[in-house]
Amino acid sequence: MSHIYKIWYSIIMDNLKAVTTPYSFDPYTKILVIKVHDNIWYTDLSYMTEDFKIKLNENGLDVSEVIFKFSPKYEKIKNNNQSVYEISDKCKNYIENSVKKLNNKFIAENFKKYLINYFQHNSFEKWIVK
Repeated sequence: MSHIYKIWYSIIMDNLKAVTTPYSFDPYTKILVIKVHDNIWYTDLSYMTEDFKIKLNENGLDVSEVIFKFSPKYEKIKNNNQSVYEISDKCKNYIENSVKKLNNKFIAENFKKYLINYFQHNSFEKWIVK
């Protein structure tokens, strides 16, 4: 994937470097999946898949198809040299809904603490999207 990252970031405009991330490449089907972290750019890039395929192939990557997937990027905050995710409202709702199903108050409180800690250090998106 590091080779793909280098090629991808060498062919795109500077303003796209912050909103796109190469996500996966299947060497058998030669499909490259790029995550787009901005909804407006996602729409625009979806119309340019063929252009990107040509540019990638010209730069030494054998790609049959480029697929863009919208994936909101969670803002990371540096905290004591650790990356910490800011917990979104969607994530908070998920935690509350998960905890309210538990009848034991002690377990529910500890489970809530666990989930908050987990999502501060792991992307909520990775938890839900597989």
